Amino acid sequence: MKKKVGLVYLLPIIMVISCTSTKQSGKARMTLNYFEYNRGKSFPVTTDIGLRYESNSLDFYHAHLDDDSFFPDNSIIPNAFLKPLFELRLGAALAAFTEPYYCYRFIHFFKKNPRFGIGIEFIHHKLFLNDKDQNLRISGIYQGNVIDEIAPIKKYIDYFSVSHGINHVGLSFVYRLLLLTSYKIPDGRLQPFVSISIGPTLPHLELKLTESLPNWAAYSFQPGFGNLGFAIGSGLRYKPWRHFGFNFEYKFTYSHLHGMHMDNQDSEVIMNFFTHHLQWGVSIMF
Repeated sequence: MKKKVGLVYLLPIIMVISCTSTKQSGKARMTLNYFEYNRGKSFPVTTDIGLRYESNSLDFYHAHLDDDSFFPDNSIIPNAFLKPLFELRLGAALAAFTEPYYCYRFIHFFKKNPRFGIGIEFIHHKLFLNDKDQNLRISGIYQGNVIDEIAPIKKYIDYFSVSHGINHVGLSFVYRLLLLTSYKIPDGRLQPFVSISIGPTLPHLELKLTESLPNWAAYSFQPGFGNLGFAIGSGLRYKPWRHFGFNFEYKFTYSHLHGMHMDNQDSEVIMNFFTHHLQWGVSIMF
């Protein structure tokens, strides 16, 4: 009889523990690893360009460079990639996949404090000197003469771009808010976030001088200690499902390119500039 009475008193406690256990087991684990692929657009920049080769030392002030972020589509929709993909021309689709502006990012959020994360991001944006007729102030030493003039840039440079990318590779730090949390999505359907990143850049310089000098040109990726990048961003991530979401971000970058040069020549090409970006893409979480 005493055993039955004891069980009657213990029954409510057992039920509470059982319900608590059921709720905890029904709660999904928080996704801490985020892999993201973004398209985007950077905006045109104005920058000084320093050019040093042989005994020449030229500075071009306030050159206007375009971004051509939607090349080769000239559209927010990447048709050069989607059209061959739907036609099952996978080689052509793969060739166009990395042509426009794009960004990859991996972030790991800490289990003990999931608002904070650390990761790696790769930002590919471009610059083109499309208007070679623009008049600039040009100063320095050219062919033994001191110059300080207003002239079209094509007087000295025939072609200039960083069109296979400025290519920021950054160690990224992220802080997010976890809003609209639920048992299925404990890290929240809505995640405003801010980020900073810093690291090297891998610019691909394309340069051809107007004067006919044999082999005085550039067409190469140019990693170097003088090429650095810094980025800050603010955005919003939306998770309609536990393992998949969408993100949108404004980003502001600084590019310090002092390690560029002409191929196989003792030379130096210098640029510093700030860039505004808009990015949008998808997130896969696990």
